[in-house]
Amino acid sequence: MSDWSIKVKEHFPDVALNKAVVEKIGLRDKPIPAYVVDWLISRYICEDEININALNAFIERYLPDKTQKEKIKHELIEGENVKLLDGIKVVVDISKGEYEASLSSIGFTKLKVPSSIIKQNPILLNGDIWGQVELSYKLNEETNRGEIWIEGFKIMQTGEIDFDYFVKQREHFTLEEWIDMLIASMGYEPDYYSFKQKTYILLRLVPMVQPHINIIELAPKGTGKSTVFSKLSRYVWLISGGVVTRARLFYNMKDKTEGIIAFYDAVVLDEVQTIKFTEPGEIIGALKGYLESSEYRVMGHRGTSEAGFVILANIQIGSDGLPVNKFVLQELPEFLQETAFIDRFHGIIPGWRIPRIEKKSLVSQGYVLRSDYIYEIFHLLRKKIEYSDFVKMHFHSTGDLRDVRAVEQISTGLLKLLYPDIDITIENFEKFCVDIGKELRQLVREQMAIKDSEYRKEIADIEIK
Repeated sequence: MSDWSIKVKEHFPDVALNKAVVEKIGLRDKPIPAYVVDWLISRYICEDEININALNAFIERYLPDKTQKEKIKHELIEGENVKLLDGIKVVVDISKGEYEASLSSIGFTKLKVPSSIIKQNPILLNGDIWGQVELSYKLNEETNRGEIWIEGFKIMQTGEIDFDYFVKQREHFTLEEWIDMLIASMGYEPDYYSFKQKTYILLRLVPMVQPHINIIELAPKGTGKSTVFSKLSRYVWLISGGVVTRARLFYNMKDKTEGIIAFYDAVVLDEVQTIKFTEPGEIIGALKGYLESSEYRVMGHRGTSEAGFVILANIQIGSDGLPVNKFVLQELPEFLQETAFIDRFHGIIPGWRIPRIEKKSLVSQGYVLRSDYIYEIFHLLRKKIEYSDFVKMHFHSTGDLRDVRAVEQISTGLLKLLYPDIDITIENFEKFCVDIGKELRQLVREQMAIKDSEYRKEIADIEIK
C-alpha cells in the first residue's frame, strides 16, 4: 500500500474507504452514483470487514432492483408505506396541472407527486436526484384506478463536516502524496499518470471548488473526462447528449421555475457535438451573458448563479498524440467556435495529453476519501474567500482583464485543491497554480488568434510577488 494511502487511513479514519474492498462488493455494476455507493458501504464496514449480511439486507429493503417491482406493489396495495433510496425525476404534466415522477433504479413511472413536495424540493424538477423516497398507494375515486404517490422525500446528505479538520490534515502529506490522494479519490489510479498528467486531471475539480469558472476540455474518447462529473458529486449536473432548452437550462416561463443552472455548483455539457439546442440563438445569447457576468435574463426574469460551466468534447488525435486540427474547436458545433463565445471561457484543458484508461485495473485501489465526504468538502471550499484574497494580494498584472480574471480563477481553484491550508511558498504558488492557469488561458488565446487574426496570441502580463 502506498504511503499516501496509509496516511489517508491514519489521518482521515472516519471518512477513509478501502476501494479494493468496495470493488469486491460489486455495487459498481449497479446504476448508482459513486457517492451513494461510498455512503452505503461506510455504514457497514469496520476495519476493512464488511457486514455483508446487513449490507445485503439494506440493499434488498431500500435499494431493490427492477425484479422486486411486483413485491413492492403488493406491499403498497396491502396498505404499507414503502421507503426506498433511489434517484427521482419529476416532470410537469401541463394538461392536467400535475407532477409525475419516475424512480431510476426500481423502474417505477408516472408516480403522483404533491405540489408541496415540489415547493420544498424544487431541485426535483431537474431530474435524477438521489434521496429517500416514501411511497403510498391511493385509489383515485374519480377514475376508480389505483395510483402510487410520493408521500415524502429527503435528499441524500452526508453528516456534519469538520472543514477545519480537513485543512489541518494537509500538513501530514507532501504535495505529491496529496495530489495522489485526490486523484485516487476521483476514481483514477495515480501511478498510471505522470505528475503533469495528474495536474490536468485535477483541473476537472476546479469548477467544483471555485465559483463562476468556465472550462472546456477537449480529448479523445476514453480518457475518463466525464466520469468524475457523473459519479462524484450531487452538486454537479451532467447533460450528455439529447435536447437542451432555455427553460431547462435557465428559467421556465410557464412554470415560473429556475432551471438547472440555479441549483448546482457546476453544469457540464458532455459530448457537446451530440447535444441539440432548441432556439440556439436565444440559448447562446443567454449563455454568453451568463459566462460573462454570472447573470441570466429570460424575458422579464433576471437570475444569478455561482455555477461553473464546463464543456466536454471528443476530438480527433493524430499519430503524434496531438489534435488533427490546428483549430482544436473545429469539431465543436459552429456556435461554440465564435471568438466572442470562446473568450468567455477561462481555460482549455488539453485532454489529449491525458492517456486513455484502457484496463479495469487502472481504477484506484487502497484507502481514499469517501466520495460523499469529498464532494461536501469541495462544496464548502467554494464559500471560502481567504483563497481569493491570497491570490489577489500576490497578483500584479497589466493587459486584458479577461486574461487576468481567468488566470486568477484557475489559480484560486488550484490553491484550494493543492494547499487548502494556504501553507505555500510564492514559488510553489506560481509554479503549481499560476503557471497552469496561464497555460490554460494561453490555449484560449491561441484558438481565438487562429480563428480571427485581430486577436493576439499572448495573454496579459502577470507577475507574482
